[in-house]
Amino acid sequence: MMQISETEAYRACRILFGTDLELNRSFLQYLQPSGAHSAYRKKAKSTHPDSHHCTTHENHHQNRLFQDLNQAHQLVQNYLRQRELLASRKQSSTNHRSPKATRPAHRSSSTNPEQRRVPTRPLQFGLYLYYRGIIPFKMLFTALAWQRQQRPAMGQIAQRWGWLQEQEVGQILACRKIGPFGERAEHLGLLSALQVRAILLHQRTRQEKLGNYFIAQGLLTPRKISQLLSDLSEHNLKYRHGYSHHFYYHH
Repeated sequence: MMQISETEAYRACRILFGTDLELNRSFLQYLQPSGAHSAYRKKAKSTHPDSHHCTTHENHHQNRLFQDLNQAHQLVQNYLRQRELLASRKQSSTNHRSPKATRPAHRSSSTNPEQRRVPTRPLQFGLYLYYRGIIPFKMLFTALAWQRQQRPAMGQIAQRWGWLQEQEVGQILACRKIGPFGERAEHLGLLSALQVRAILLHQRTRQEKLGNYFIAQGLLTPRKISQLLSDLSEHNLKYRHGYSHHFYYHH
């Protein structure tokens, strides 16, 4: 299988999920084949040429869009298979070096039949809950979408910091063909890459904790959240070697 880069995966995901979704490394880590296929089926209904009554020229354009969608779907699925293969090889290599590493990283007291084997690599809080069998994958995406909605908008932050004027924010929002807000701002030359990075970091510090969503839904108590965070911290500290430091140790 030809190696697929994260940049290629991002481009394909924009076709599958649209430009309004925030795409980053965390998204690619959470994404599962079923989620990509579900997005493909939803968009295929509105993109398929047979669903449109159009002229020959328009039909050619619609065919092209549908071909792009199919290619994007296939590329994302190949990327996800590549991701799992690399993770499997890394885990196998770790187990080969240390026989003790074959023991489960964490034994849950839960008897939930949906519990999965927790990977021997650092995890973010939502993904940890998923592998522990505490939440289904669909709820994980719902919780992440809720968390994103709690963040202050990038344009508001940039205006408050004096980096953008109101009309410039409107100009960025109107430029929908490029990608998320930060990428559009860079493309238009209104914000530098460093400024975008600073806004994103600040934005994440102002968002609600993911655990608050599960508390509000009545799924977990604050005490249970605290215990799970402690478990996650031990897990990530144990398997942090050889991985970058973008993993969260708290929610």
